[in-house]
Amino acid sequence: MTTWLAGGRARKTRTRWAAALAVAGLLAVCACSDPEPTFLGKERITIAHKNDQPGTSYKPDYNYSGFDYLLGNRIADELGIKANRLDVPSDERVTALTEGDVDLVIATFSITDERMELVDFVGPYAVTYQGFMVAEDSDDIRTVEDLRGRSVCTWGGTTSAEVLDSPAYEDIEDYEAGDASDCLEDIRRGRADAVSTDQMILYGFAEQYAGEGLRVLSGVTIGPPQYYGIGMSKGHRADCERLREIVKRYVGSSDWLADLRQSLSLIPEKERNWQTQYRPSDTDIDARSCQDRTSP
Repeated sequence: MTTWLAGGRARKTRTRWAAALAVAGLLAVCACSDPEPTFLGKERITIAHKNDQPGTSYKPDYNYSGFDYLLGNRIADELGIKANRLDVPSDERVTALTEGDVDLVIATFSITDERMELVDFVGPYAVTYQGFMVAEDSDDIRTVEDLRGRSVCTWGGTTSAEVLDSPAYEDIEDYEAGDASDCLEDIRRGRADAVSTDQMILYGFAEQYAGEGLRVLSGVTIGPPQYYGIGMSKGHRADCERLREIVKRYVGSSDWLADLRQSLSLIPEKERNWQTQYRPSDTDIDARSCQDRTSP
């Protein structure tokens, strides 16, 4: 009887030790296997860019370049995740987000109250105004007034056409082309007297076509400021706020300056106050990020 009890105790002791060791092993595995970083619940996200805007978002020969692309790289690095890239036309940016085709849109995407009702924004990461680009032989065009009776090209899905359609510019003969490349073709072939969109975009085109003499009318702007934001679908407020803090750190850093100089070198060359003109403040970012409308 006594032997059986002793043996039983021995067996029970061995069982308890085995269980304890198993638990310790599980704890060791858990401690060493940290979960992979995620954003929007994903380890890999899809970022959409324009593909036809040199300096901001451009993809010749299947390789992206430009300020928006560099920002996408920095965001993926900060989040510690991987990112696929897709092209998105101007007039499909909201739809790409609301239908879940992409996770983020970084594509010179102006933050407006109308768009904020449909998607969330993080930003701005840059501020610009609408301007004009003219051909080399257009020395007689120096001001907005000089464009009266002239043909000015814009393209669909942007805020630029809306500004030109206002009563203040009714004397300008503006028209909408299919996309940016169509407007560039028109001005290069003499079918348009000017191209009008955000100056940040125009400086990229002017640099690409410097050999043909295309130039931005420096200091000539119309309309309200354009605040470029990162678009994302609604319903992810915590991730939105996380991204907001990443953008604030980036905009306030020397990396922002370096990326803009690398991508759009004509801006520092032609615009005297470019650092304050194009660089948003923390207040700008807080007022427009992760909101359903711009806060006061």
